[in-house]
Amino acid sequence: MKIVRSINNLKQIIKTFRDNNCIISLVPTMGNIHDGHLALVKKAKLMNTICIVSIFINPTQFDQSHDFNNYPRSIKLDCKKLMLHNVDIVFIPSVSTMYPNGINNYTCMYVPNLSEILEGSKRLNHYKGVTTIVSKLFNLIQPNLAFFGEKDFQQLVIIKNMVYDMHYNIRIVSIPIIREISGLAYSSRNTLLSKDEYKIAHKFYLILKDMADKLRHNIHCVVNLIEIATNQLEKIGFIVDSLYVLDSKYLTYITNSSINVIILSTVWLGKIRLIDNIKVKIFK
Repeated sequence: MKIVRSINNLKQIIKTFRDNNCIISLVPTMGNIHDGHLALVKKAKLMNTICIVSIFINPTQFDQSHDFNNYPRSIKLDCKKLMLHNVDIVFIPSVSTMYPNGINNYTCMYVPNLSEILEGSKRLNHYKGVTTIVSKLFNLIQPNLAFFGEKDFQQLVIIKNMVYDMHYNIRIVSIPIIREISGLAYSSRNTLLSKDEYKIAHKFYLILKDMADKLRHNIHCVVNLIEIATNQLEKIGFIVDSLYVLDSKYLTYITNSSINVIILSTVWLGKIRLIDNIKVKIFK
């Protein structure tokens, strides 16, 4: 496994692989590698690709500086985990490498409409930061495949739209949310939960799952189910930031003809913000 920090070195190594007709895959991360990230790596390796994992905590997607400063960092441990999973290249650039003109004066990539709704309406410029850094990585690495988890489902939809609209010759591969035994979705922010918070965090998923089970058989009870789930979450200590039931293709409001829908939710548990979702196929 090669650890690369400079763009020139990265391009030289990738050129060698391309000269040998290798298929290149990219797994973009912000580090603090967990089983969710490793599931993406395993998928990339199963597809017989040269697997490049990027580790970059992207400042332009954080709407609050303290969130950026407190984001967990564990580069040495991350590299050990990735080496055990036969990653070929770990790309760990600096902020000045990715933003040579500074984070207050950079060319951006922006997907309109989808970036402004739901999570985007609460975290201004968040998705602009995401699509900008992902497009930079795409331009530098030019992967054949790029792997993303489905935990941030809105992000996945936005990136797919960016790839389509900008004519990137890249296949986006997504995998379902990887969960702990309790049902809690793996997240780098889980390590910031207190012991007491961690004990109840899994109930976020359980309440959404119960909501999904009821929704499958009666799409007309959405408003009531949202109210019930919100009350259940708040009763045990969560602060519900958002809870939506939407058509999963375009993240639009459901209609009587909707079949594939998704429950999207963000909650606060103490000072930590958690996100989760569950896809639901409606029985007609």
